[in-house]
Amino acid sequence: MKQFATALFLAVFVCTIVSAQPVLVQTDNGQFGGHHVGQNNAPLPMWEESAILQPAGPCRILEIHIFFDGSAPGKDTVYVVGDPSEGVIPPTNWVWSYNTLIPPIVVDYNGQQGWKTIDVRGKGLRSDGYDRIIIQHRLAKDGPWFAVDNNGTSTPLRSFLFDPHRKNSLGFPGVYYRAAGDYMVRLLVQYDYPSGSTSQPPPPPTFVDVAKNAGLVDGSGKLLKSVQVSVVDWNNDGLDDIAIGGRFFQNMGNGSFSNVTSQMGITGGATIWGDVDNDGDQDVYTVSGGKNDKLYRNNGDGTFTDVTAASGLSNPYPTVTPIWFDYNNDGLLDLFIANGRRTVNNQETYYPDQLWKNDGNMKFTNVTRSAGIASGEPPPYYDCWGASVCDYNNDGYTDIFVSTYRLAPDLLYRNNKNGTFTEVGAATRVRGIPTVDPRYFGHGMGSDWGDFDNDGDLDLVVGNLGHPDWRGMFSNPSLIFRNDGGPNFMFTEVHKNMGLKFFEMNAGVAWVDYDHDGYLDLWSCQYAYRKAGDQGEPVRLSRVYYNEGPPDYKLRDVTWQLGSLIHGAWTVARIDYDNDGDVDLLVGSPTEGVKLFRNDVAKQGNWISFRLEGSPANSVSMDAVGTVIKVKAGGRTFMRVFSTAGAGSRAAQNSKEIHFGLGQVNVVDEVNVRFSDGTLRLFKGLQPDRKYRITYDGGISTGVDRTDAVPGAWKVSRTRYQDGRMWFELESNRTVRDLEATVYNILGAEIARIQLGDRSPGTQSFRIQPRLTPGLYFMSFRAGKQTRIVRVVAMH
Repeated sequence: MKQFATALFLAVFVCTIVSAQPVLVQTDNGQFGGHHVGQNNAPLPMWEESAILQPAGPCRILEIHIFFDGSAPGKDTVYVVGDPSEGVIPPTNWVWSYNTLIPPIVVDYNGQQGWKTIDVRGKGLRSDGYDRIIIQHRLAKDGPWFAVDNNGTSTPLRSFLFDPHRKNSLGFPGVYYRAAGDYMVRLLVQYDYPSGSTSQPPPPPTFVDVAKNAGLVDGSGKLLKSVQVSVVDWNNDGLDDIAIGGRFFQNMGNGSFSNVTSQMGITGGATIWGDVDNDGDQDVYTVSGGKNDKLYRNNGDGTFTDVTAASGLSNPYPTVTPIWFDYNNDGLLDLFIANGRRTVNNQETYYPDQLWKNDGNMKFTNVTRSAGIASGEPPPYYDCWGASVCDYNNDGYTDIFVSTYRLAPDLLYRNNKNGTFTEVGAATRVRGIPTVDPRYFGHGMGSDWGDFDNDGDLDLVVGNLGHPDWRGMFSNPSLIFRNDGGPNFMFTEVHKNMGLKFFEMNAGVAWVDYDHDGYLDLWSCQYAYRKAGDQGEPVRLSRVYYNEGPPDYKLRDVTWQLGSLIHGAWTVARIDYDNDGDVDLLVGSPTEGVKLFRNDVAKQGNWISFRLEGSPANSVSMDAVGTVIKVKAGGRTFMRVFSTAGAGSRAAQNSKEIHFGLGQVNVVDEVNVRFSDGTLRLFKGLQPDRKYRITYDGGISTGVDRTDAVPGAWKVSRTRYQDGRMWFELESNRTVRDLEATVYNILGAEIARIQLGDRSPGTQSFRIQPRLTPGLYFMSFRAGKQTRIVRVVAMH
C-alpha cells in the first residue's frame, strides 16, 4: 500500500512521532450533572442522544469514553458516525446504513453510573483534520443515558437530543433539542502531528489559491462568484484560457490571465467549447436557457460570430449541462443537453434532455426521439443537474450518463452503434443504490469517469446532495461505481469501502492524479446556499481524497494537509494553467468565489501528457473525441478515454490536455493511441515529464505551440539553446506584423523582451539577447491578438 506524505509533513512526522501521546478530546467539564428525562419524568424511548466531538487535527481514535447514567441494567448500542452537516446538527438513525464509521458497538451496562471505556484501536477509526466525530445512541425506556455535565452547553452547540416521533415546523418527522449540558462523552486520540496536548496547525497550502494573483477577479479586484467554470484554449496558443460564467480570461503564459471579455463578442452565461466545424479552433455554446442559448463560430482571429439561427439549434427548456461529443463516429461534434426545471405557480415542472446531431456546416437536427433518448426519460421527465459521457463498455462508441435530481434514478444510455441508445442504468446497476422506497434514489449534482484501479475500464463517481434527517432514508449519498469489466460491464457500488464521506451538500466531482503516483485521486465539491456564517451557515469545504492504491484503493481525506480550502463549491475543472506538467484545479463557488488552485504538492512520480488532433477527412473530429490512450511504463498500464472535455457537473469543462501520472519511471515504454475510427498509433521510447502533441497521421511533437488551422497562420517551429543564446525559427504564410518576443523564467519573471517588428512570409531564424544560464524558460510570441507560447529547456 502506498504511503502519503508531503515532504514537509514527512519531516515533521519523523521528528515528532516519539512524543505523540494520547490526548482526550471533550466538551464537558468533568462534573456530573444528571441525565435527560421527559416532561414529568416521562421516559424518552427511541430518542437519540448525540455528542459532536472535533479533534484539532488528523489523528487516530484509540478509545471512546462515555459516562453512562441510569439504575436499570441493560444493553446499549453506540453508533460512531460522520458529520454530514459540518457541526450544525447531528445526523439521525435514518442515515446509519451509510454514515456509520465503524460497526455499532454493544455495551453491557450494569446499572451503575460511571465511565465506560470502549477500545477502538483495531477498527481503523480516524479523524482527518476537518472531521467531527459523532457518538450517538437510542434511548430505551429505562436508559441508560449519556450523562451531562453541570455547566450548561458550550458554544458552538455540540450536544443534542432528537425526537424522531414529533413533526417539525416543515411537517416532517424529527425535532432537535439542546441538551441541558455537554454530554460526558470523550475521545482518546493520538495526533498524527502532535504539539503538546493538541495538534500542530495545518501546514502551508500545497494546493495554493492563486486566483487573485493570476488576475481572475472583477473590476474591484474581488473574486468572481460563479457556479460555472470552463477551461479551453480558444486562441490556439497551446495555453488553456478560462471562462467564468460569461467572463473570459486569456492565459498570458506567465502565470497570469488577462480579462478579454469585451473583445470576445460573446454573450450568455456558462460556456461549453468544441471545434464544431472542424476548422482547428474552438467554437462555443453559451448557456442562458429558454431559447436564449447561442452557438458562436470562432473566427480564428480572437472574435466570434453568432450562428445560432442558421444552426437550427433551439432549446426552449432550462439548459443545465450541454456536452459536445461524437455519438455516431462521423467526425462531427454532436450536442447533448441535460435540462432542468422551472417552478410555475408553486409547481415544479421538469423538461426532457435533448440530443442534437451535427449534420455538418454547423447545422443540427434534433434526434432526441429517433436516437432513443426520449424513451429513456418519459414524461413527466426528470430534473437533471449534471451529465457526462464515456465509453463504459470499451466498444469504441460513446455512451451518456445523466445524474438526475429529486430522487429520480440516474440514467445510463448505452450506445447501440447504429445511431440509437438504450437506457441501461438499472441493468448495469448505476442508477443508484436501493432506498426504503424503490422509486427513490439520489439528488445528482455531478459525475466523472476514470479508471481509479488501473484495470482497463472506466469507473464512475457520482456527487449526490443528501440530507441527514428522515429524508436520508429515501436518498443516496455520493457513490462510486467500480466497473467489473467484460463481457457484461456491470458495476459494483464501493463508496463506503473506499472511504468517500457523506456530506449533506456534496456536488461536482473530478478524478485527478495530483501527485503523479499513477493512481487517480478524487476532488469532491460541497455546495452551499449561503456564505459561511450567514444565518448560521457552516463552512462547507470541498474535500480532496488521496488514492492509496492496491489492494483496496482506499481514499484518504487530505484536505487538511493540502490546504485546498473553498466553501460552497459546485463545479471543478482540470487545468495546467502554468504548463509545469501537473494538474491544477479551477473550482467554482457562487458564495466564496472562484478559486484557481496551483498544484505544488510533493510529487511521487513522473508524468506525461498529450493533446490530440484528429482527421475530419477520416471521420475523426479535429478535437479527436472518442480517442483511447494507453500508456505502459514501469510495468503498469494506464488508460484514459477522451470522450469529451465536459466536466460532468453544471455546465463546466476540463482542459483538453490528457494527463497521466506514472509513478517513478525513467522511460515510457509504449503509448498506444486508438482514434474513434479504430486507427491505431504506437509510440515507443517517449520521455516522461513531457507534453506531446499527437496527430491522426501518426505525427508527434513536443512543446506547447500550435499553428492556427486558418488562413494566415504563423508558428514558432523550432527552438534551441546554443552557447548561452536562445534561438528560434518563425514560419508564416503571410506578413506577421508587430511581432514581440518575451522570455520568462520558471517563476514567471520576465528576463528579456524583444521587439521584432514586421516579418515577411517564409521561415526565418532569430537569436534572443541576452545570454541565459541553463534552466527552464518560457518564450511568449505575440503578433496582434495572437499569441504562441513555447517551453524551452536550456542545457549544455
